[in-house]
Amino acid sequence: MKYIMIICVLFLNVSAFASDEYNKEIEKFFSLYEKGEISKSIDSVYSTNRWIDSSSDAVMNLKGQFSSMSQMVGTYVGKERIGVHSYGERLLMVTYLMLYERQPIRLEFMFYRPADNWIIYSFSFDDNTDEELKMTAREEIARSLR
Repeated sequence: MKYIMIICVLFLNVSAFASDEYNKEIEKFFSLYEKGEISKSIDSVYSTNRWIDSSSDAVMNLKGQFSSMSQMVGTYVGKERIGVHSYGERLLMVTYLMLYERQPIRLEFMFYRPADNWIIYSFSFDDNTDEELKMTAREEIARSLR
């Protein structure tokens, strides 16, 4: 019984470390972003994946979109984590809302763990949160009427 307890504690510590790893990457992104270092914040996200070239056209385009974000949606006022969803034990998505004066922007960080370390698999953002909120609310209302 004593050995089972030790194994469980070790497993929980390894799991906590694994989540700390990708959470630290996300916090590093937000820390740089909040300092106004937008290009560096995006570079930091992609730094975990050697397969993604941070000077590619797609990444440069993303940096440009983030740099001009405040012109479209106002001043950044904060962030809110809205969910973590996994697909097995090696692929997960962490979703945040970036809060701006005019509207929220959803960020999705997808991480993949091919071996021991989490790497960024994809990173995206959009402003479709209001449509999804309406759809989800309507589905919940319809379920409650049954």
